Amino acid sequence: MIFPILFALLGTACGIYYAYLGVVVGGHLLDAEKRKSPSARLLLTGVAWSVGPGDEYSEEGKQICRRGNWTFVAGLIAWFAWGVLK
Repeated sequence: MIFPILFALLGTACGIYYAYLGVVVGGHLLDAEKRKSPSARLLLTGVAWSVGPGDEYSEEGKQICRRGNWTFVAGLIAWFAWGVLK
């Protein structure tokens, strides 16, 4: 039964990477005041920061949002698979 452990590790890794992307995308905000504020950038690490049109980000920020969406979905699938196999 190594697969549940692998799915749990994959889900955790996706969650950590998603949080990292949430902080990184804060540097690509179009609003200069929010971009400079560390507290505003840390708020982006909340759940589903990447969902939406992404109008508040530059083009590179929009690409990070797309990568975040894929990471979020991969993490959800991994945790669902863990729950099913457990």
